[in-house]
Formats: sequence, C-alpha cells, structure tokens
Amino acid sequence: TLMNLLRRSTDYLAQRGIENARREAEWLFVDRLSISRMDLYTRFDMLLDPGEVDALRQVVIRRGRREPLAYILGTQPFCGLELAVDERVLVPRIETEQLVELALNELKALGGTPRVIDVGTGSGAIALGIARAAQVEDVSCELWAVDASGEALTVAKANAVANDIDCRFAESDLLNSAPGPWDLVVTNLPYIGEEECHRCDPELDHEPALALYSGSDGLDHYRRLVTQLPEQLAPDGCAWCEHGDLQAEAMAEIAATAGLRSRYTADFNDKERFTRIWR
Repeated sequence: TLMNLLRRSTDYLAQRGIENARREAEWLFVDRLSISRMDLYTRFDMLLDPGEVDALRQVVIRRGRREPLAYILGTQPFCGLELAVDERVLVPRIETEQLVELALNELKALGGTPRVIDVGTGSGAIALGIARAAQVEDVSCELWAVDASGEALTVAKANAVANDIDCRFAESDLLNSAPGPWDLVVTNLPYIGEEECHRCDPELDHEPALALYSGSDGLDHYRRLVTQLPEQLAPDGCAWCEHGDLQAEAMAEIAATAGLRSRYTADFNDKERFTRIWR
C-alpha cells in the first residue's frame, strides 16, 4: 500500500543520512505518482501496481545514493521561481536568495536603468531572481548573465524562457567577453578549496566540479574576477559576491590588493557570507 511503502522509503533514506527523510520521501512520491501530499494521507491504503512500485523504488534508491533531490525532481524553487536543474548546473541554495535581496537594494539606490551582470550564472538563478524581484518592485535594469559553460547557459536560457524573463546571455570566462562598464556585478563563483573536497557534503559529488572548486583555498576565481573590476566597474559601480563563511577576511585582502574597498555582510545565520566591493 501507499503508506506502507512511504514508511519503508522514509526509513531507507534516514539510514543513509537524509536529514528530512519523511518530507523528501513524500516529495518523491507526490512527483512520481502525480498526486497531492494530502492524497498520501487520505488514500494511505491505496494499492500500488508493480510499475508504480518500481518507479518509486528507483527514485528512492537514487536519493539514498545522495543524488540531490532537485536533480531527481528536475526543478528547484528559488526566489518565487521554479527553475529547471540537472547535472549541468549547481543546485541553487536558499542562502543565495539573500544575495538577490542585496542586489535589489543596490539597484534601488542606483536609480535609472543600471547595467547588471550575473557572473557564473549556472541555472540563471541569481539573474532571474533579480529580474523577478525588480519586476515586483518596479525597478528598471539592463540584465546580463554569463558563464564559462555553454551547457549551463543552455539551462539558464531555458529557465528565462519558461519564466518569461528578459535577460541577455553570453558565454564568457568571468568578464573577459562581457562588455562593461557595469553598475552592478553579482556573483556566486566557485569557492570550495580542492583541499577541502574530502570534507564536503557527499551530494556535491553529483554537482559539476567546475561550479564548486577553485584552487587550493577556493578563491582562485575571485582573485581573477576582482583584478578585472577596476576596468569593468562603472565609476559608482560595485560588486556583490557570495563566498564561504570563513573567507570574508581573505576577500577583503583580495579587494585591497586590487586597490578596491570592501565590506562583508552576514547572512541570516550570522555567517560572513557576502562581500561588497567598490572603488
């Protein structure tokens, strides 16, 4: 029956380290059976046919192997959007929604129609989140998104179309092929050190290494980007960067080396996750 298999699946996931095993099992069942979460409880004694049991077993096994839930479901919610995600892109994290909020506040302060670029856009989450938030707040901007991965850009473009958002996309290694000056640069570049990878969440093994790791200390991409900012930023422009919660001091040093100013902002968990850089 439905409830019997749901309980067994919950136990299976819990034994494999899934923190919210029951909730994730419910999401998998709702997705594969095309039913509502209410159905899980009002139709708990529903008999499943062998095909349904096999389909559920396959997705539960995938999750038990620590494949990200978003890849199995094929979508991830972000800033009120439903974004398609797969192995070509990083799964957008809830912490990054705060980066979108910081960017929106910057746009309000700038006024006019500032030029904005999301560097390393991946699924397009940050750029499309900014676009949707700007629509809601009636804020104007010219929005670009770039990535070094053509495969990631394919995903991002499809997400823009699916959510009816106007954004210009370009394949670019950081800002090398992006025509500045930019009033606002927003980015969540790879920031995990290659020396740290053995301590990381096992789910990261399923996500693209290109979007995760950056040299021995995780900051090689940011070192390269920040050296581009003096030429790429507009006179009153700035960059907002998301990084590891122990990297704020290193980010300040990187900015100072490039002759730029910086300050960090803590996330909602009081961790030093975001840095603003400007002239």
